[in-house]
Amino acid sequence: MIRIDGSQMEGGGQLLRMATTYACILNKPVEVYNIRGKRKNPGLRPQHLATAKAAAKICSGELKGGEIGSEAVTLRPHKILGGEYHIDIGTAGSISLVLQCLAPITLYAESPTTISIRGGTDVNWSPPTIFLEKIVYPALEIMGAPVKLTTEKTGFYPKGGGKATFHSKPVERLHHFAPGSMEVHDVNGISKCGELPSHIAQRQAKNADRLLHEAGFSTKIEVKNMSTLSPGSAICLWAEGKNVFIGSDSYGDRGKPAEKVGAEAANSLIDQIKTGANVDRHTADHLILPCSLAEGISKFMVSEITLHTLTAIEMARVFTDADITVEGKLGKPGVISVQGIGLRK
Repeated sequence: MIRIDGSQMEGGGQLLRMATTYACILNKPVEVYNIRGKRKNPGLRPQHLATAKAAAKICSGELKGGEIGSEAVTLRPHKILGGEYHIDIGTAGSISLVLQCLAPITLYAESPTTISIRGGTDVNWSPPTIFLEKIVYPALEIMGAPVKLTTEKTGFYPKGGGKATFHSKPVERLHHFAPGSMEVHDVNGISKCGELPSHIAQRQAKNADRLLHEAGFSTKIEVKNMSTLSPGSAICLWAEGKNVFIGSDSYGDRGKPAEKVGAEAANSLIDQIKTGANVDRHTADHLILPCSLAEGISKFMVSEITLHTLTAIEMARVFTDADITVEGKLGKPGVISVQGIGLRK
């Protein structure tokens, strides 16, 4: 059994998610202890518990310690099944982070998989679901992963109530990810709000649009005002072009001007594009695991090397024999190379 200290490095939910994913795919029992040991409220929260239970169900596994607040869980996986699954996080817990764990598992299932999830689609400290749709999953598709995500209802903090549906088909193997030099043609995005005056989403988009045009980019930012259980606003932007998988986002908050929300997303995107990177700092977190399992050498430039990415790399080294090198320093752009293990179903 592989034992993982959940308080090491990033010290949050990512360690649990990645350990769970690897355990299911590689059919290796795992124990994670000191779960979220560096957080103010350590242990399993509803989002993490829903993820662990769903993963155990998908891999026909046995889960021990699956309770809110538990600081240690053990998973003994078996056969990965396809089929339909319905998950209700019960809070505004991030749907995107649940899928960060579950999506790779389904690629090695016996049949196609559909997962319907209720929870938070646009919440702090996690990418919005549109980020997966427009940035992360197109990168995975290059690796031969047939994945699709549809956001059907937006859910903001604290009540959530959002809904998204994920579809995937099994793969025999994953291809390496080596996109080469990037080119940005324009920038697309979506600015939205719920249970708030419609001008908030419009102002977010307008300021982001202004800054992007000043930086030399043509833009197309869709504006939406919708019905949600909790009031909130968000903007997500992404680069369109060749060999580029870069996005940014920002969320509204009480007392935070809509113009600042738009500016945060726009300036972040501009700064990341200027590095010449293929992927943004969050997308890199999602790519390390599939690259470690893929056939061949993956190589890409990331706009910023983060502790989350280094944590993902450490987990890849623990669970696989993938040879991974990082050129660059924490907090700076860098190049990541991954010699995958060529896992076949």
